[in-house]
This record gives sequence, structure tokens and C-alpha cells, in this order.
Amino acid sequence: MRKVVLLLTVAVAAIALIAAGAGTEIEQATPFAPGQTVEAYAYVHGGYIGQVVITTDDAGEISATLDEAFMPHTLAIVDMDSDDWNEDNTVYYVQRGSEVRVAKHISYNGTPYTGVTVGGALVYVESDEEGNPVGSTDLEMQIIRNEDNMAAWFENIADGRFEIFTEFGGTPEAVTTTSYGSLFKRGSEYWNFGIGWLGNMEALEEAAEQIGTGYTLSEMTRGEDDYWALADAVTGATLSDFKDYFGLIQRGVGRLSFR
Repeated sequence: MRKVVLLLTVAVAAIALIAAGAGTEIEQATPFAPGQTVEAYAYVHGGYIGQVVITTDDAGEISATLDEAFMPHTLAIVDMDSDDWNEDNTVYYVQRGSEVRVAKHISYNGTPYTGVTVGGALVYVESDEEGNPVGSTDLEMQIIRNEDNMAAWFENIADGRFEIFTEFGGTPEAVTTTSYGSLFKRGSEYWNFGIGWLGNMEALEEAAEQIGTGYTLSEMTRGEDDYWALADAVTGATLSDFKDYFGLIQRGVGRLSFR
């Protein structure tokens, strides 16, 4: 009898606790410390420097902002209809079967480089005192070597430290725009139709913020409708290199401090 009474007492107490908590939302704190800002960089989409800035608000909730910087082969493109440019002071690379002309002589962060066409590819190597190509390392390979170099690229081109010359040793022209408008994809005319670049970036950012970032590569899958999913959660992103960009977000989130 005593055992029955004890069980009934426990049951009543449990019911009372459930009733008291009914309609009350239990807030779960995020694992991240509030008030943080971190950055991460990576070579993405086969020819761009990707950047993500991750912040946490007062509750520790994350917010992600993606961007990409164009590289030397885009910044150095020149207008061949201008009287300033000709085949002598330009070199070229082949893109989708067409020649793209770029300045032969450039400067990045105070160092002169000379462009060389190798096959259909463009290589910028350091110049000697007469403007001849003497370096052994391609500028773009130097930029993507590590995150410090990629972060510096973002900062330096924004500060006007990428310059082109109509002749070696001539007057430098700081590059402040590209054929897409901006030096960076955010705010440019790059892929500005359909979902487009910006729509895809926003879909990736929203997925990280609302679905989370703890997914393996095998859990990132593309459906027959081209939309990407994280495990069973479908995102609004359709771009081909989803894994590049989501991996960049994961790298940034991995740098956050916990509570």
C-alpha cells in the first residue's frame, strides 16, 4: 500500500510540473560566445578568392556574409578599342575559345610583374629592371598559397595596390573597377540574372544560420531540380560549387569561441 501511495505521489508531481511548464518556451543557448567577428578565406569556383565574415549577436547566434574577389586575370583586362592598348603592351589568355587581352605590365603591392601567355593561359611573374619576365612563381599561385596572402589580396586591391601600365616604368593606373563593375562580386554585375550570384550567396548564408553548419561533404547533395540539400534540409542554393562556399562558411564558424 505504501508503495502504491508513493508512486501516485510521484505521478501527481510529474503532472504538476508538466502543467506548470505548458505553453512556456525553453530557450536553448547557442554554444558560441556573443559579440564575435571572424574571417576566413579560400580559393573558390576555380578562379576567385572567397571570403566569409562570421559574426555572433548578443545571444550567440551566427550571421554569415560571403564575398569573392576577382583575381589578376580579371583586374588586368584592358579595352583594346582604346588608343592606349595594342598587341605590343598586352598579352592574352583564352577563355571559352576567345582571346582576352590584359596589360602586359602590372604592379601588385609595389612589386612589378610581367605577363606571359603560356599555351592559352596567362602567367604573371616578377619583372627585372627592364621589364622582362624573370620570376619563377605565378602571381596568382602566390596569392592562393595561404589565407594570409588571400586576406592581403582583399585588402590591397581595395586600397589601389594593383596597377597596370601601358609601358614598363610608365605612369601607373590603379585598378578600381572591372568589366563587372566592382573589384568584388558583391555589388558587381557578375551573374545578375535568375537566382544569380547574390541570390545563391544569400541562400548559403541563410542555410548556415538556420539549418546549421555541422555537415560532411557526403551530406551535401544536389537534387534533380538543382537545389542543394544539407542532409534532409533543402536549401535555396543551386550554384555548382556549393561545397566550396559552404566549406568556407564552416571554416569561419570553426574559428568562433565557445561560451
